[in-house]
Amino acid sequence: MLAMFIIYVIIIPLCTLLHEVGHGLGVLATSKSPVHIYLGRKKDNKENFRLGRMHFHIIWSYTGFAYWDGKLNKMQRIAALAGGPLISLLLGVIFGSMAWVWPHTDIRSLLWGISIYTMFQFICTVIPVTYPRWMGAYHGFESDGLQLWKLYKEQRINS
Repeated sequence: MLAMFIIYVIIIPLCTLLHEVGHGLGVLATSKSPVHIYLGRKKDNKENFRLGRMHFHIIWSYTGFAYWDGKLNKMQRIAALAGGPLISLLLGVIFGSMAWVWPHTDIRSLLWGISIYTMFQFICTVIPVTYPRWMGAYHGFESDGLQLWKLYKEQRINS
């Protein structure tokens, strides 16, 4: 019971933030562009702090977004778009592995919960879709997977 409370109140927002940081790391690794990481809506979400070129705008929320300044070329956009799902996948594998070897306790349940959530997050963001209305703040946005698919198709057409 406590594990589920921790997952809903702390872990989901934190994993969402880390997913967005993954996008930011893709931008920082391939460009000189600053990146803005939002946890919560962009509107009225002022900058809390920054780490180098990564600016954090954080209010407690289950949704997040990453925005970067300037134009990125195709390879830079691929790195930026893939960074979020890759972080989610990595977290899922790490926490799943930890849960696999942890003794049967509430901590193991918490580790499994984190792993399941981040794997679900990976799947939901990598599937190429435009998010439907029931996805709330994400409604109308293209998933990372759809944006990557469009870049791939554009690359094949131009080749």
